[in-house]
Amino acid sequence: MAKVEVKLYATLQEILGIDTITVEAKDVMDAVKKLVEKYPELKKEIVNEDFSLKDDYIYLVNGRNIAFLQGGDTPLKDGDRITIFPPVGGG
Repeated sequence: MAKVEVKLYATLQEILGIDTITVEAKDVMDAVKKLVEKYPELKKEIVNEDFSLKDDYIYLVNGRNIAFLQGGDTPLKDGDRITIFPPVGGG
């Protein structure tokens, strides 16, 4: 298991009142599962009913979009940073 930092932005920060969480995980999906276990109020925000990652959120590992890596299976190593951006609205 890798010890990684998860950085939250916008509404996710507001929901928890914190912006950074440290978890131990083997890959991105494992980190998300641990986040939801520790903070159940994030579940409806970051995962679908089938526990897949929500498509409208952006998940980065060390600044690289996981869509261009291995998705939720992107492996993690000690010191990695996962960043989660919720969808942005505006007009």
